[in-house]
Amino acid sequence: MAGIIGERRQEAQRLRGYFEVQLRFAQTVATRTSRPLAKTLLEVTNLHRRFGLGRADPGAPSDGWARYAEGLARCASGAERLDWTVAFFAAAPAEPSGALRFGCFSYELQDGDQVVRLHFSNRDSDGDQGPLARAKVGRRTAELREMFAHVRAHHRQARAVRGGSWLYNLEAYRRVFPADYAASACEPERVRLDGTSSWGQLLDFRGAVKPAVAQALLDNIGHGDIAAPWRAFPLRALGVESPIEPFHRLYGD
Repeated sequence: MAGIIGERRQEAQRLRGYFEVQLRFAQTVATRTSRPLAKTLLEVTNLHRRFGLGRADPGAPSDGWARYAEGLARCASGAERLDWTVAFFAAAPAEPSGALRFGCFSYELQDGDQVVRLHFSNRDSDGDQGPLARAKVGRRTAELREMFAHVRAHHRQARAVRGGSWLYNLEAYRRVFPADYAASACEPERVRLDGTSSWGQLLDFRGAVKPAVAQALLDNIGHGDIAAPWRAFPLRALGVESPIEPFHRLYGD
């Protein structure tokens, strides 16, 4: 148990810069819209999920979020709010996930189990290279082949594959998918900011904040369309979807 607590504290310190950008982003949105900071944080950051509280419901915040908001209200400065956020994360449980994982990829079923929703996270920084390096295409392909073999075996009712992420702007990410799926990428009318589909672009493969991306984001939210804060991100989250058959053809045995 002590080891788990120690690892969580280390992760909290590693993410300190990430939390700082989210707090500054939300503070700007709150100031420009005259809304309470805690409510704004719930809507435009992924802190709720980072705290292990699951997907945020702005209409009915969880008890855990209420405790965080109470502590936030006692903070007198941005530095104190950051310290409180780091401490709260360090004491929180890991973020739960109902997704099945295959290396860097995972999935969950949506729309009555008819749609396979794809997710991606960095779980491969071997060789001082990110998970999307050309040298690692074979690894990612093998993970997807294993995933869709599992889908074929256990979810024959699945008819489509769906994704949503800033990563679909990158050829290095699109190249591991069927061409029809990658070509369907388009910008949705609205993007939720309580996950990593937009926020993930702030971190490099080592988990450190990218200074140029963070600065561009904060500059953009200071003068951009405040009614659409997701458009402040340098790379917009894109939605993709296609029938499942191209995946089975590409990754079939």
